[in-house]
Amino acid sequence: MIEHPEAERVDPIAGDVRAVRRDGHERCGAGKIKAALERRGVTASGRRVGNIMRERGMRARTRADGPNRTGRGPTRPGSRTSSAAGSTAASRAPAWPVA
Repeated sequence: MIEHPEAERVDPIAGDVRAVRRDGHERCGAGKIKAALERRGVTASGRRVGNIMRERGMRARTRADGPNRTGRGPTRPGSRTSSAAGSTAASRAPAWPVA
């Protein structure tokens, strides 16, 4: 019988992706998971690993997800994650007079 289009296709390496992510304390992104799978002998593209992660709600931890180690926080003015980061172009202008 032909498979129904509504039936969910299960990727055979999804369990391997989950295992590598669990072994890495859920810190790994698609690139590191792909490299770890290659060391285990499983061949998969980075796109395929990324799609598996996205479909199952997995995402890599980022610096913003972790504890604040610097004491300044991720939302200080001028930081890349700040909402005011786009308006700092004037502050980057040279301090010397331009003729």
